[in-house]
Amino acid sequence: MNKKLILLFMLFFFFTKDNYGQENKIKISPNNLLGTSSILLTLEDRGKYSLTIKNKIGKKIFIKKFEIFEKKLYAFKYDFKNFDNGDYTFELSSKRKIIANKKISKN
Repeated sequence: MNKKLILLFMLFFFFTKDNYGQENKIKISPNNLLGTSSILLTLEDRGKYSLTIKNKIGKKIFIKKFEIFEKKLYAFKYDFKNFDNGDYTFELSSKRKIIANKKISKN
């Protein structure tokens, strides 16, 4: 529990130091997707959410569904080692509506 709290705290300061006040709801660190990356989602409302990762042709490769009960940052790690090189789109949605997206490449 303490490790998760410390990770969340560190991620919060890392991601907000240069993007504070922007509406960037999806952050990935490191953003090169070579191995395991941390994904941080800024969520403003309670509810059910879904994060979908699509490849360059729009095929869904990964879907993570979760629910939050208060405004907060939601963080988790994902291993991108098995992903092919190319462009990927991260889409954050709620109630079947896309609320944020981010494009990132794996070289």
